Amino acid sequence: MNQARNPIPTELLLEVIERQRIGAEYQPIKATNSLQTVGYEALARFYSATRQPLPPQAVFDTLHDSPVTLVQVELMSKRWQIEHAPRDGLLFLNLDPHAVAGLSLVTPEHPLLDLLCQPQRTVIELIENTNVQEADHSMLLAELLAQRGIRTALDDIGGPATMVSIPILCTVDIYKFDRQWLRQLQQPRQLRMLQMLLAFARAEGKQTVLEGIESEADLRQAQALGVDFVQGYLFRPEFISRDAL
Repeated sequence: MNQARNPIPTELLLEVIERQRIGAEYQPIKATNSLQTVGYEALARFYSATRQPLPPQAVFDTLHDSPVTLVQVELMSKRWQIEHAPRDGLLFLNLDPHAVAGLSLVTPEHPLLDLLCQPQRTVIELIENTNVQEADHSMLLAELLAQRGIRTALDDIGGPATMVSIPILCTVDIYKFDRQWLRQLQQPRQLRMLQMLLAFARAEGKQTVLEGIESEADLRQAQALGVDFVQGYLFRPEFISRDAL
């Protein structure tokens, strides 16, 4: 059983669910050279009764101990993110693989997948993997989404405490590189590794996103590397909460 690293008290979590104290942050994703907005990544946000934000990762860590509640919250959150998303551009959605446990090629149906009714603009982000079981499940999910005509992105490539699955790299449509790369570009070995991954992506017709762009210097590095898109707090996100409507 998973143990939440920063557990949310049960009574607080139940109150968040019952009152739907939710929202979304939409981070723009920009073309690296033109800085045209090509889409947004939707990130779940949760709030207490006093409108204090709760750490999203702590919420999901806690929910991993209750699979049914995890699915309930993911459904609630994804409906919100899709309904209130900016109208133009791609919509990147994070999908917790634990929330779609039980999927198989024989039983490919799931309420969360049924929400994805705009395949032409939807990109599902798969989390980088920390063990073989998660890698296998992410691979299956990528295959099922491809059958529905939905593109996939591998998130947080190169992030701390993650591993790279070669089959997933070959399957997904978009590579999203963790902000950690920007802090390691002065290390020759790390730079060569990133350049090799970018070259492979270009050779395979896959698109690339560099996350963590927080300054003009970060943007210049991304342009020098030749990544397709950039994302980060250099570009103002949009916030929407249920209480604000």
